[in-house]
Amino acid sequence: LPASAQEQVRMILNWRLEGPNAPFFLAEDRGFFREEGITIRLDPGEGSSAPIGRIAAGTYDAGFGDINTLIEFTARQPERRLMAAMVLYTRPPMAVVSLARANIQRPQDLLGRRVGAPQNDTGFRLFPAFATLTGIDPARVNFQAVAPTLRETLLVRGDVEAVTGFDSTVWFALKGLGVRREDVRFMYYGDHGVDVLSNAILISTDLAERRPQVAAGLLRAIARGWVASIRDPRAAVAHITRREPLLNAELEVERLQWVIDNQIATPEARANGIGHVDPARLNRAIDIVTQGFSLPRRPAAEEVLTDRFLPAAALRRIN
Repeated sequence: LPASAQEQVRMILNWRLEGPNAPFFLAEDRGFFREEGITIRLDPGEGSSAPIGRIAAGTYDAGFGDINTLIEFTARQPERRLMAAMVLYTRPPMAVVSLARANIQRPQDLLGRRVGAPQNDTGFRLFPAFATLTGIDPARVNFQAVAPTLRETLLVRGDVEAVTGFDSTVWFALKGLGVRREDVRFMYYGDHGVDVLSNAILISTDLAERRPQVAAGLLRAIARGWVASIRDPRAAVAHITRREPLLNAELEVERLQWVIDNQIATPEARANGIGHVDPARLNRAIDIVTQGFSLPRRPAAEEVLTDRFLPAAALRRIN
């Protein structure tokens, strides 16, 4: 299609330009969006919770963000302005991360400890659900609000004894500070009953209702980008380092591989392709978030996630 006939789509990512966002840029550079008649604008984000508000405000047509924050938004805002259309992170990355010296092994070990948490961090926001499901009193955990950029430094310095965050974000920041992998302890929410989902492709209801063919094309291009990146993470990362030459390519390959291994290539995704979510699991996740965030109502599954635009299974297969 000539450029004038291309559909414009503005998309906000979950975070800055790093390895785990390389698949989107691979899809752009290889022409996957163009083949769908789409001119994409991909902007860096400021955390997985942020895209929801930006899409709802009409600033963006689509985003890569946290489905748990979307469930909360949907419960509190009766008129839906966005929905999830394809879940990519089916194993939640939320964890309480500590260093071995703190000897935090079980949820009970957090009582009376200083825990650093950025206020927008999904791990912090879902902590009440984690506390409920593990039988601890969240009021007995000494949370300290920290800037995301300082979180790991404060942990290494001993100003806090643990932090909440996404596993890969915290680990690679710690690694950059010289911490060894064997000295880091992850207490995954998912291993303690908080079996929620995580980052998903979000689309505005306006895009879904007025330009459904564009929504479908967008998801096909993204699925192709991710499948290609899972097959060759190193090739994918070249599409990010081209845009951010100061990045350490080796580190970004490792970061992308971590997300693939820990969040994306789950047994579920290997069996059914990326983007597949079992309806019972989605309903369980909505229950957990409704309780954890003390929501005024429980959104129905179809308010949160639509499979109308999910690409054909063959396009999503990673084996």
